[in-house]
Amino acid sequence: MSSSRTVRPDTIVSRSDEPVAVELDGTVVMMSIEQGMYFGLEGVGPRVWALLDEPRSVRAVCDALVQEFDIEDDTCLREVVAFLNELRTAQLIRVHGNETLPTQNP
Repeated sequence: MSSSRTVRPDTIVSRSDEPVAVELDGTVVMMSIEQGMYFGLEGVGPRVWALLDEPRSVRAVCDALVQEFDIEDDTCLREVVAFLNELRTAQLIRVHGNETLPTQNP
């Protein structure tokens, strides 16, 4: 894991192993024992957290959200990247790197 990497659309991310998280009434509440802090995710945040149960690209997270919520792809991508960078700064996610999938030609 590299905590110095910035999250971008092709970045692969997943939950960090450290925070203990529970869902309460549509809110995910997390406690970081290492940091001695509590965190809460509301709105679409709990769904993003659920999608990060296994490593996936930021684009894949947005693809799922666009299917489930009334949001434009560009807006989703911009907001999810910002949100995941906040989670990275708080050491709540792992940044695995960038996708190495070949680009498909039309």
